[in-house]
Amino acid sequence: MNTIVMYTKKQCPLCDEVESLVDLMASSYEIDLEEVDIEQDDRLLEKYMFEVPVLVVNGEEIGYEAINYVSLEKRLHKKNGG
Repeated sequence: MNTIVMYTKKQCPLCDEVESLVDLMASSYEIDLEEVDIEQDDRLLEKYMFEVPVLVVNGEEIGYEAINYVSLEKRLHKKNGG
């Protein structure tokens, strides 16, 4: 099982796009997705205020500028023995 933590906030079009990408990947990989609203935690808000969405895939953080189909699949494939 792959674990993904997605740091997000309300009214974030990029977050919606990344969530759709994760949903697409879930058709090929077992994924446990946890969404974390950074606006509910002052520490996370300070850290990620201008950088959401951020994914942590199987413990590896991926900043919004590096999130795409290929980078996500590579990390999921690695976890599944590929």
